[in-house]
Amino acid sequence: MKKKVKVLLLCIALANGLACFAQQSKKEEIAKKFEDYFLLERENIHAHFDKNVFLTGESVWFKGYVFHRKYNIPFFSCVNIFANLIDENGTILETKLLYGNLGDFTGNFKLDSSLKSGKYYIQFYTNWMNNFTEDESAVYDITVINEETGIPSYLTENAEAEVNITLKPEGNFISDCTNTIGVHITGCDNTPLNIDRAKVLNDKKEEIKEIPLNKLGYGKFDISANTTIGYTLQIELNGKIYSQPLPPVQAKGIAIDINSHVMADKTIIKLKTNSFTYSDIKGKTYFIAINKDNRTSIIDFSFNDNQLEQTILLQNKDLFEGVNTLRILDNNLQEIGQRLFYIHPKNIVNADIKKTFDDNGTVEFKGKINNGNMMSLSVSVIPANTISISEKEDIYGDFLISPYIDGQVKTTAKQYLSDLSRTSKYELDLFLMSQTSKYNWNNIKSNPPKQNYTFDIGLSLKGIINKKKSLKGYYVQISSIKGLLDERTYVINNNEFYLNNIIIPDSCNVSFSLMKPGQKPEILKLTPTVSNNIRPFNKPYKPVKVSCINYTTSADSEIALPKYASKSVMLENITIDGDAKKKLKYARGSGNGLLRGYKISEDDAISFFYLLDFIRYHGFDVTKTPMGDINITGRTVNTFQGQPTTPMVYMNTWLLMSFDVLDGIQTSEVEELYINQHIAVPGVDNKMGIIKIYLKPGGGFKSKSKKPEASFLIKKGFEENSEFKNSEYLSTYDDIGFQNFGLIDWHPTIITDDKGEFSFSVPKLYSGSVKILIEGIGPDGKMISEIKTVNL
Repeated sequence: MKKKVKVLLLCIALANGLACFAQQSKKEEIAKKFEDYFLLERENIHAHFDKNVFLTGESVWFKGYVFHRKYNIPFFSCVNIFANLIDENGTILETKLLYGNLGDFTGNFKLDSSLKSGKYYIQFYTNWMNNFTEDESAVYDITVINEETGIPSYLTENAEAEVNITLKPEGNFISDCTNTIGVHITGCDNTPLNIDRAKVLNDKKEEIKEIPLNKLGYGKFDISANTTIGYTLQIELNGKIYSQPLPPVQAKGIAIDINSHVMADKTIIKLKTNSFTYSDIKGKTYFIAINKDNRTSIIDFSFNDNQLEQTILLQNKDLFEGVNTLRILDNNLQEIGQRLFYIHPKNIVNADIKKTFDDNGTVEFKGKINNGNMMSLSVSVIPANTISISEKEDIYGDFLISPYIDGQVKTTAKQYLSDLSRTSKYELDLFLMSQTSKYNWNNIKSNPPKQNYTFDIGLSLKGIINKKKSLKGYYVQISSIKGLLDERTYVINNNEFYLNNIIIPDSCNVSFSLMKPGQKPEILKLTPTVSNNIRPFNKPYKPVKVSCINYTTSADSEIALPKYASKSVMLENITIDGDAKKKLKYARGSGNGLLRGYKISEDDAISFFYLLDFIRYHGFDVTKTPMGDINITGRTVNTFQGQPTTPMVYMNTWLLMSFDVLDGIQTSEVEELYINQHIAVPGVDNKMGIIKIYLKPGGGFKSKSKKPEASFLIKKGFEENSEFKNSEYLSTYDDIGFQNFGLIDWHPTIITDDKGEFSFSVPKLYSGSVKILIEGIGPDGKMISEIKTVNL
């Protein structure tokens, strides 16, 4: 008898062990699904525009930021970024290749005078984004006004009345169980309506529930329903009744209730079912799969002991900062329900700005951000009463929330994330309750992305030399004065040569010379091709017109437009004092405030004949190899192996991929130089120090290639950075048109110091209240998006 008992106990233990093993195996399988699906890094792009409404002839200025989803920091290695200007029919009017530098980029579109009034769109993407099923591009709409075709009516008229009611149960809507249902009520084109209440009616038209709505039309309510009664949500607007039936009640299922904002540092998950379902699922194993990209937390559960509700308490430290997606999966890995929720950070970033100087022509501001990590910022200054901005999105929403939501939903998440109050957390939870995950579980299970498209860093140049003999031992000298290019590459099989990762501007001539050590240059005939510069997006944006919006234009509109002095524009920085020659011209360039600037004088040019001598004197070691390669290294050892650091060197705003181009440049050819040998370069291994060189017109290296040589024009290269130029307004101080649509100033390249401090100046074009729009991100991924109102 004892042996039978022991055998029975052993069998029970073995069965339990096998069950535990099976559950663990399923958890690992689920985790592997997420790991595989999010294995390829994903980029997200946010663009900060100077404003959103423009007149033809103006430029659309923008600063872009690129975010590394897996590591929650700027995507430092993202270089090739494309921007499409698209009309209302989805036709691409212009494409630019933009240069990404350590996680951000700048650019502009000049609006042609032939454009008609209406909505236009700017789409940003990379070639790498073509690998994914989901659309990871960033799309923004702008409004263009052509005075000849008139002002779009939707700018001056209230949108045609329309009411949209969306109802979304948490998980499932099942009978004989308390369900939570999210509500979202909007007007035309998802604009908020002036209502703050809704009510739920039963099939007898009796009110059984009143629902408070926030200013954006979101709300929620609990209801215990049964399958025999039809329920309706109803609102009243301007004396008219609008109603929407609740989703059909299911006889069986599992309902979800999540709360991540009531208990500090904890998330409460309630799982509820009914007696009809219990008999089918009793003792069966289910899984809660919570993920943010590739990171997962998986919990198994089951309903037992006639318990129809389970409560699970999770520590937020075991979850993931940002949007978390919770899915309920059965043992066959079928999704039963899902819910999005948010885990907030411990602290937030904000800015303080003060006016420090006003000399009747320029107003200077100083600011401080409570994050001392050299944040990259962009600042737009506009009249406070402007109608030229539409707050539809911000850097918080584009990086932290919208990438996880289906349907290209935009949100200005600063309203949720600018403070850590319980109210803000509750409001964000209401928003997420009404959303669906962008990432389909069936795709995650069975269709992970494949790397069919390359991650482009610069352009690639390939050449085939038209010679019958073997060119083993030969190399091609490739140079461009405008492109700051001076490289050599050896000829390989089939008389081909390659040069990768080149950063070269559009419409740039490149020269090629065929050389062999110890011999004279030979006549060169070749067929060069450039790749990576034209990369169509496989998910082209197709605008959808909203039926309730009046897209017509009116030339008789009473709304005032700015008046311009002429077709010309004026440079932002104009100095008229007699000592202007001694002032640093490029001091306001991107990040130059953290570097020491030098205006190269005649004495400098005499003391340091070559530029490399000047660089050597200011804290760097400069050497030249027997092959003529130039090396620049710091005098600080920054690695365990004792490897010397190397600086980032820019010439006329372009990052140099090779220092060879500096060989032979005379100091007298340089206008200004900015240098800091100790500044750390975020996100780039073993880089320390930044050198920025600004050449005089016509200055720079001279091509070292000897005749004979071949020349080739590179088209569709990188867009050259344009210095900001504002329109020349005829009147600004008392002009209503300027108040409506004018731009006071735009600063796309502000960098804070290691204390979080920064400064900028604004031309005093306007007197009165102005808005300062600030956005940015630091190397640690901390973001800021604020609007300050001050008086000029």
